[in-house]
Amino acid sequence: MTQKEYIGYGSISNLKGILLNLNSNSKNIFLVTGKKSYQTCGAKNIIEDILDETYNVFHFSDFENNPKIEDLEIGIKHFNKHKVDLVISIGGGSVIDIAKSINFLALNKFNPKEYITKLQNEDIQCQKGQPLVAIPTTSGTGSEATKFSVVYIDKTKYSLDHISMLPTYSIVDPQFTDNLPLNITASTGFDALSQAIESYWSIKSTKDSKIYSKNAILLIISNLKKLIHNNNKNS
Repeated sequence: MTQKEYIGYGSISNLKGILLNLNSNSKNIFLVTGKKSYQTCGAKNIIEDILDETYNVFHFSDFENNPKIEDLEIGIKHFNKHKVDLVISIGGGSVIDIAKSINFLALNKFNPKEYITKLQNEDIQCQKGQPLVAIPTTSGTGSEATKFSVVYIDKTKYSLDHISMLPTYSIVDPQFTDNLPLNITASTGFDALSQAIESYWSIKSTKDSKIYSKNAILLIISNLKKLIHNNNKNS
């Protein structure tokens, strides 16, 4: 399974083309966002202009920062109720994670808790979810580019892993990080640095992956302090 990526300032404009390329009957959109970040990052106005009256949009943001199994179950109920054709997730790692989990588990009709704790390591035939567009508003988690998601069950952290959860599209538009508070800019920057270091020393690293991770480490170290003190497109 491959993913189409759009990266850079203004890349959110590609969402229009993604919508146009969908089946003409694909009008029901499941929009997953954070509670406040969706507006404060500047995405709300842009997305609403793109998702005009042509589309039926069902907005889901009723979950905690670290989504619990109960949040996931509520999301699946809403997803199934509205017969979703496309998922758009815009937010931090938790927002994108729960969108991926809902899309995958709802389409496969799994009991969420049973699948996460018992069944996901078994050889079970799974179908791909609906097309999913992941739009990150923070740096570091990489959720928009992976087949993993995190969910908490009884305060225990579980990882959900399946290739079908890889978002169909990722739109990485830095403008949505420009309004982040400085402490979040710093912490998510260190998150990205940690990801790059982990990639470099991983026992599964390759010659190519080490080249990419080394470049990421150098870029982050040389730019993070400057970014924190001057958070804009020129940093």
